[in-house]
Amino acid sequence: MKTDLLYDERSAGGIVFRIENKKILWLIVKIKSKRSIVRVGTSIRRKPNSSNKAKYKFPKGHLNKNEFLKQAALREVEEEGGVKAEIIEKLGSRNYIIWDSIKRKKFTKKVTFFLMKYLSFSNTKHQDAEVVLAREWLPYQEAHKKLAYDSEKSLLKKAQDRLKKNEKYQNTTDFCSNTSI
Repeated sequence: MKTDLLYDERSAGGIVFRIENKKILWLIVKIKSKRSIVRVGTSIRRKPNSSNKAKYKFPKGHLNKNEFLKQAALREVEEEGGVKAEIIEKLGSRNYIIWDSIKRKKFTKKVTFFLMKYLSFSNTKHQDAEVVLAREWLPYQEAHKKLAYDSEKSLLKKAQDRLKKNEKYQNTTDFCSNTSI
């Protein structure tokens, strides 16, 4: 069976936390796509994506030309998340199989996520195919419940577990609560 699977797209993003009143809060963004691209016969059309529902996710996006993973992750966190952050460590990568309706092929998109610590807010303007509807700082349980993708929920758990093991963050109070879902 021929699958025509290609690996030709990379993205990077951040799982950003901040500590407020000895509690760890996680940044998630609520997004909605502006438009979808469809092929009709030999022509390509853009049409409003009326069936597209808003989703919560971590800030992430494509690498620009000559951009490294860490640079892209920091840029995407600033553009989509509206914050400046510093990278603590790489959390992991996830592969997504995507159907390209224009090229009529499946391809694998690899997204690498980094655990990041909030530094400050940013006024950088977001220009993308997605509209950022909201940016929210939430405790673990609420963020886990709102995230749209299981792969991102598992990365949130991994991020929380990494912070539990880090001596710098041992005196935060939300580690006392149950983080298993």
